[in-house]
Amino acid sequence: MSDATVKRWEDAGLLNSERTNGGHRRFLAEEVAKFQRKTSIGLKRTHSDSSLTKINLLRQNNKYSSASPLFISLLDACETDAANLIIGEHLQKKSPAQIFDNFICPAMREIGELWAAGELSVAEEHLATRTVCNAIHKLRAALPVPESKEKLIMCCAVENDFHELPTFLAQVVLENEGWEVMNFGANTPFECLLKEILKHKPDALCISATFIGNIEKFSAEYKIFAPQAEKTNTKIIFGGKAFFDKQTRKLFPKAIFIKTFCDLAKFARSRLESTL
Repeated sequence: MSDATVKRWEDAGLLNSERTNGGHRRFLAEEVAKFQRKTSIGLKRTHSDSSLTKINLLRQNNKYSSASPLFISLLDACETDAANLIIGEHLQKKSPAQIFDNFICPAMREIGELWAAGELSVAEEHLATRTVCNAIHKLRAALPVPESKEKLIMCCAVENDFHELPTFLAQVVLENEGWEVMNFGANTPFECLLKEILKHKPDALCISATFIGNIEKFSAEYKIFAPQAEKTNTKIIFGGKAFFDKQTRKLFPKAIFIKTFCDLAKFARSRLESTL
């Protein structure tokens, strides 16, 4: 679109902008996304656009027609639509934690259940995960950067757990609360973590586990690891499906267990308040 056209949209109140110190118009990403959803302008001019969606809809033959729009956009690998839906939730004043718990996690859980039931291939599940990660990167770029609270937390998934999405979501939630985050991603053994903890002395360590292959071995390693981490006053947080069971949680004394991203945000705020 020409500059004149965009200015007319702004003058007509269709597209909001800010003014820079030099008097130029600055259009925020969330305002552009809002305008796109209202007008359907520009939604097809990016990678992974709706042309792929059309192909996949024909292939799926409306198999999931009753599913949520986000679920469909993820299954169809349309990151533009997914990002606009997610940023739309942000525009409704929802926090990243609320978006993840109530909007993204249900869609990804449904995709995971379909994979477990053999209705989706592992390739389709991987494509949906990659699509949601790319969409969340766009949300992260649109979020305001809070003032640093000078708190450091490390995030990772347990050894032999190759799910990176939970640690990325945790990173975005914690960054939004003003924490500095070191995200080691998937498949991180205790031995490597201990070296980083002794080096950086973080305030907390957030460990995600969708599953744990050998729970007895993992528990034994934790009981060696935890006292060393305690020397640096690092709080250990566990989250993920693997820790939902009460009997499993008993194997990890002194750890903090968090079930939702909203709970993680609440923990981050409470730790900040306790130091004021």
